[in-house]
Amino acid sequence: MPPRNESPRTVRIVGALLATVWLCAGVLALVVGAIAQHWLLVVIGLIAAWYGVIWLYVARQGRRVTLREALMPWRLKRRSNADA
Repeated sequence: MPPRNESPRTVRIVGALLATVWLCAGVLALVVGAIAQHWLLVVIGLIAAWYGVIWLYVARQGRRVTLREALMPWRLKRRSNADA
């Protein structure tokens, strides 16, 4: 499937909004789960926070990330202009 032409500015804005929502939801779930001692909610909060971090990378790079980049964000490499 060929890549769609997406505006990096739009991807950054949407990525930042989604990162904010997911990080806030994850932190809220962590706090409520820890206070109420519902450990499943804590696990869900960790997953939501991780998903928020992935959206932060999307917002920072201005493009969608691959599955490999999403699962291992510490191994992200900057794309050169030749690769884009």
